[in-house]
Amino acid sequence: MREGGTSVRIDALTAGYGGVEVLRAVSLVIDPGELVTLLGPSGCGKSTLLRAIAGLHPLEAGGISFNERPVDRLPPEKRRIAMVFQRPLLFPWLNVAENVRFGLRMRRVPDFVARQRVDEALRLVRLDSLADRRPAELSGGQEQRVALARAIVTEPDLLLLDEPFTALDENLRREMRQLVRRLQQQLSITTIFVTHDQVEAAMVADRIALLLDGRLAQIDPPRHFYTRPADPEVARFFGWQMITAGGGLLALRPELVRLRRATELAASPLGEPIFARVATRQDLGLKICFSLELDDGTSIEVSGESFEGHRGTALNSLPEPGERVSLDFPSESAVYFPLR
Repeated sequence: MREGGTSVRIDALTAGYGGVEVLRAVSLVIDPGELVTLLGPSGCGKSTLLRAIAGLHPLEAGGISFNERPVDRLPPEKRRIAMVFQRPLLFPWLNVAENVRFGLRMRRVPDFVARQRVDEALRLVRLDSLADRRPAELSGGQEQRVALARAIVTEPDLLLLDEPFTALDENLRREMRQLVRRLQQQLSITTIFVTHDQVEAAMVADRIALLLDGRLAQIDPPRHFYTRPADPEVARFFGWQMITAGGGLLALRPELVRLRRATELAASPLGEPIFARVATRQDLGLKICFSLELDDGTSIEVSGESFEGHRGTALNSLPEPGERVSLDFPSESAVYFPLR
C-alpha cells in the first residue's frame, strides 16, 4: 500500500447549526503522517469539526487546506479522505472481502489490483482468514476491523475516525486502539481521531487537540495536559483538583499529592502549609483514594500512594476519616493560575 501523509491546515473555522455557533474561529495545523485526537465533552464541536474537514458540514467562516491547497469548496468525494464511524455500517449481504472491496468498485479499480489491495488490507487488520464470512458471523471488534480495512484499502490521504470504538467493551477498545496506532504508523496516514475519552486520546495520539465550548483550548502532546495545562478549564477536564488560594487557583495532580500527619508540616507552592480533614478513605486494591475537606470548606480527592510511606504500610496505619492532615506537593504536581 502507498505510504505518505497530508498536511491539514484549519484557519479560523466557524461552523454551527441553525444559526447557533458550535465552533468559533478554530485554527490548527496537522503535520503529514501525524495522528491528532479531537478530544472534548459532548457538544463541544469535535464531530462537527471532523465533518467539516470531510466536507460533510458547511463552514460559516474560515477555511480548510490539505497540503496548502484549499479544499473547503470541494465535495467529499474529491478530498481523498476515508471515514470510520461508531457503527461499522457493513453491507449484510456481502462477505468481508466484498465489503472491503466496495469502495474500490466505486472507483472502478481493475479487478486484479483490487484483489491485491483487499488481500493486503485484510492482512493488515488480521482478518485475512475471515474473508468469506458475512457480517452476522463476526464479533463487534471484527466488524470494526472490516470497517478500518475498508477505509485504508482506498489509500486515502486522510483517515478520519469518529468515536469508532465507543460501542466496544474495554478489552476490545484497547486492542483496537493498538491496531489503529500500529496501522497509522506503518502506513504514515495523517489521521484525525475523535473521542471523549482522555485515556483513549492519550494512548493513540501524537498530539491532543482539546475542544471546550467550541474553542480550541489547547493542542499539545498528551503528557503536557498532565504537566502543563493551558488554563483552569483544561486542568479541570484532565482531572486536576482545584484549590482557591493566594489570589488565584492552584491545580493539583491528585495522584501525586502526598498526605502527612497535621503535626508534620509540609511545604506547599504557596509557602504556607495547606491543611485538610479526611472525609472518606477507599481501598481500591492498587491504590488508596481519599476525599478531603480543606479548612476553607473546599472538597478535593487525591489517590495513589497518597500517604507518605504508604508502600508496605498496613492499611489501618493510614489516615482515618475525621483525621487532620497536611498536603505535600512535589514540584511537578501543582500549577498556579492567577485570577485575572
